[in-house]
Amino acid sequence: MIASLSGIRGILNQDIVLPDVARFATNFAKAAGASEFLLARDTRKTGPAMCKAVAAGVMSVGGTVLDYGIISTPALFRESRVRNAPAVMVTASHNEPEFNGLKFIAGGSGIGKETFDRVLGKGGALGRQFTLGRLREGGRPCYVDDLAERYGEGSCEGVKVAVDLGGGAAISHAVPLLRRLGCQVSSLNDSYSVFTRTVDPVADDLALLRRTVKEKGCAIGLAFDCDGDRLVIVDSAGRKKSGDYMLTLALRRLVLETGERKVVVSVDTTQAVDDVARESGCSVFRSKVGEANVVQMMKEKGARLGGEGSSGGVIDGDFNNCRDSLLAALAIIKALRKEGDALYARVPAYHQNRIALRMPKRKVKKALRVMARMYEHPELTDGLKVVIPRRGWVLVRPSGTEDVVRVSAEATSAAKAENLTKSFAGMLKRLSK
Repeated sequence: MIASLSGIRGILNQDIVLPDVARFATNFAKAAGASEFLLARDTRKTGPAMCKAVAAGVMSVGGTVLDYGIISTPALFRESRVRNAPAVMVTASHNEPEFNGLKFIAGGSGIGKETFDRVLGKGGALGRQFTLGRLREGGRPCYVDDLAERYGEGSCEGVKVAVDLGGGAAISHAVPLLRRLGCQVSSLNDSYSVFTRTVDPVADDLALLRRTVKEKGCAIGLAFDCDGDRLVIVDSAGRKKSGDYMLTLALRRLVLETGERKVVVSVDTTQAVDDVARESGCSVFRSKVGEANVVQMMKEKGARLGGEGSSGGVIDGDFNNCRDSLLAALAIIKALRKEGDALYARVPAYHQNRIALRMPKRKVKKALRVMARMYEHPELTDGLKVVIPRRGWVLVRPSGTEDVVRVSAEATSAAKAENLTKSFAGMLKRLSK
């Protein structure tokens, strides 16, 4: 079982069992101290069983559970925000279908470490005790209506869009919303729980989506993960774009749309964000890797916009304190309607390369201390980041949950990025002996 602020994940009946699920939900209900809790799931086949365990745990301490069935993670975050109610999303996000897990939400935001420790039973979760709880249907979430109101009915009239829903929760929202806004939509993989590609669109070549975009003459292709918070786009020529490129494209539009002057992205996000921000006089701040860290720094800096390139996520804190794939998609589609295909050339595209090495944490820490002394002005926000003038940057970052260190690099060409990762990985191995 993997447990972090991002949630709890594992394979049901191997890494995690239903009594654990009920116990975590009970602890969360006590820690949250609320009378009403929201519940939803993605489309994994173990979802119904885990939802019953979550509901049982919450109701065991008297909480009322509003079950929304299959909706996306951003939709549940939005509902939690509007209703000011704690929520549990049953999902393993972009992991493969055999995995499942729990994501905890309070007042429209992910929970902090203190609450998460109580969920795990480390802090002796305390809270009000209730009479026996009950289970009700959650009804229609406000997510689609709120996005339609923000962008305007018919505001994307005539834009051709191909959508690869990946058999996941975005099926509940994406196509109906795009059609309300006037898009001509071709949908793929739109049957619940039928997974015909890799769940994580970042890791799949999206061959069917790329072919459909070209055959149908679409302006853009959209690919979602299982819980609908991660987005990868395909341009009008049928080329899959990176999560960093998508993030930059969406942020460019959102900065113009909102007039915001502060953006927060994770330390491993592309420098293209800085290039685009500079054009609008916008300041960029960099947080530790992880959605929770980005959101926390957004609050500290008073920034409305943020995101992580590696996970294809855009955050607009005035709407949702989580990655919101549909909001990002709509921002890009609105820009396409205004600027046409020329939009794709207005965002600089850098090349990234990432590798992972299995290595004991103590050896990694020792090597990083030595490496930090080898460079001027190293960034130590999360691991070690070295900016190399006219070449790019390299980030060496130990995993927080396993004996793995990740080496990421960005440069103006794929070959340069690969050379940077290989060079720093080799240095890391030598210094860790």
